[in-house]
Amino acid sequence: MSRKHRGVRRLRGVAALIVAVSLSLAACGDDAETVRFPADVAQTVDRIVETSIAAGLIPGATVSIIDPQRGTYTHAYGVADIGTGRPADVHDRYRIGSITKTFTATAVLRLADQGKLSLDDHLSRYVGGIPNGDIIRLRDLLGMRGGVYNYAADPSYLGYAIGRPDGEVYDRESALRVIRSHPEKAQPPDIRTVYSNSEYFLLGIVLEKATGRPLRDVLNSVAADLGLPDTEYPLGPALLPPASRGYAYQAGKPVDVTSFVGPEAVGAAGAMVSTVGDLGQYVLKLDRGDLLKPDTFRARSAFTPMDGSVYGLGLWKVGSWIGHNGAIPGYSSIAMAMPDRGVSVAVLVNQETLPMEPFSIRADNVFDRIADALYPGTLRPATPPAQSPPIPSPADLTPRLQATLDPAANPATPPLPIEGTDADPALPATIADAYRSQGISLRVDRTTDFGNGVMAATTTLTTGNDSVPMIIMLNAHNGTWTLSRGWACESLAAFSPQHSPACG
Repeated sequence: MSRKHRGVRRLRGVAALIVAVSLSLAACGDDAETVRFPADVAQTVDRIVETSIAAGLIPGATVSIIDPQRGTYTHAYGVADIGTGRPADVHDRYRIGSITKTFTATAVLRLADQGKLSLDDHLSRYVGGIPNGDIIRLRDLLGMRGGVYNYAADPSYLGYAIGRPDGEVYDRESALRVIRSHPEKAQPPDIRTVYSNSEYFLLGIVLEKATGRPLRDVLNSVAADLGLPDTEYPLGPALLPPASRGYAYQAGKPVDVTSFVGPEAVGAAGAMVSTVGDLGQYVLKLDRGDLLKPDTFRARSAFTPMDGSVYGLGLWKVGSWIGHNGAIPGYSSIAMAMPDRGVSVAVLVNQETLPMEPFSIRADNVFDRIADALYPGTLRPATPPAQSPPIPSPADLTPRLQATLDPAANPATPPLPIEGTDADPALPATIADAYRSQGISLRVDRTTDFGNGVMAATTTLTTGNDSVPMIIMLNAHNGTWTLSRGWACESLAAFSPQHSPACG
């Protein structure tokens, strides 16, 4: 889950990062349904996505909004292929990463409804050699409570995802070998809810053992029964056309990684492919329990706390929204719904870089802005929109950011205020120490007005011989631009062993 994978400690040696790329905005492929969607609301959505692209954050994106009161809006932005300049299209297929987990969970729960397995079966009945496998239940795996070491966080997988050596293949046996060889990193089951791709990877093997069918057939059957014609578990690393190319950043340049990670490397945890139109419809069906008995769906919707949100059995809930997000090299995705209102929002983005860094914007962030703008108070407590101060030029903002990160080097320049100093007055000094200890210098390349008192600063951070573009978010407070608390906390996670009370 992209929102939760944080904490890369250094800039040096990280080849995959968000780069500010100027791309022409091209929107095409609208569905005919968009004609009845209010024009002013559509313009709000367009501005949200287009400003993200204009800030150099993502090459292209597609968005679907289904709202019984407003209608349906499906739109594409930016480019699907940087090399050819082909505009994005709403019918383009994208890898959907961890949204696959929702299909996997549905398949397991259907088998339980059919009496072909029990959620209280132990993992060892289906897969041997997993630490604690004799006490981990299938329901523990479904709810991210199995305590299984996350193979996708292991250096072996990250090395594969960043830059696979010629001839290397990361497959099922690779993942199992990592999980089995780290018993010291396993945790007792049913104690804490901790996101782990391993738990759903293992459920894919369970599905094959319980059904006697290939995993691809099992999950494709779920998609077919839900009426999703453009959703599938692919045969191999190639995507059937039409498909958006997927990009990751290496050595400061976008690299086409569309076919880089094959289904065998992620399995039931993240291999599936879909379109934004399918996902918009799908998440509504998911959230009303289609294909499941009522009692099973109620069990699926029993949520436990996880990193500031809550998780059920293959369902993620934040505020009033239920669904899932996903990230896989080249692609970022999210599909969320408010079941009581019949509203869904799905966003697909054709860029994702591992290891996941702070200071970037993904499908999650675009969704957050859409939810806040169209459905205020449903994602987090609503706040009155702030008046944006004048947007500073890069030349004006650079010295103030430099003074914030190294006050001694710029004693005559006032630093920017940082959110969170009410909880931790020492936060500015802690941030400055973190950046100074890494020898980081900074230059602002572009400033973008996101509206409602939010600004993005596209920057280049340099340490030693490494230069990496990153995004810094600023919010308006009392007529001045203030560095966001999120940026401050992510900075500490990335560059410092210190923890701040401002970060919870």
